[in-house]
Amino acid sequence: MALALALRAATDSERGFCEALGRANMAPYLAARGIAWEPARFQASWEAFENLVIEADGHIAGMLRLTPEADALGLRDLQILPALQRRGIGTWAVRQAARLAAARGYRHLRLRVYEENPAQALYLRLGFRLDCIEAGTTHLVLTLDA
Repeated sequence: MALALALRAATDSERGFCEALGRANMAPYLAARGIAWEPARFQASWEAFENLVIEADGHIAGMLRLTPEADALGLRDLQILPALQRRGIGTWAVRQAARLAAARGYRHLRLRVYEENPAQALYLRLGFRLDCIEAGTTHLVLTLDA
């Protein structure tokens, strides 16, 4: 049975949930690089980014965070609850981000992902192409239809 998915603006009261989800999902990648989670950095990005909540069947399933980047909309964070991963939510969310970018007049959707992150396969399957690799981070870009 397919999930009923929706995307909406996150509320300030959901910031803690979003931070905890991001911290938990990113922990192995940060630990591998000796990077500590910085709550103040997350808070600053919360103020700067467009923060969206992904709902599945009326319950929070994850978050999507966007920010303008010159000629592109930057997909800065996509996190799905581990129990709901591999159910098409990430694919749906990336497609929603691409639709938002196109509707706002951007020619590209850009993102960065750690080289070993298996989500990279999703992005490539959805048509992203390699822009560059810098310090273990893969930069990908999706060119949007005009």
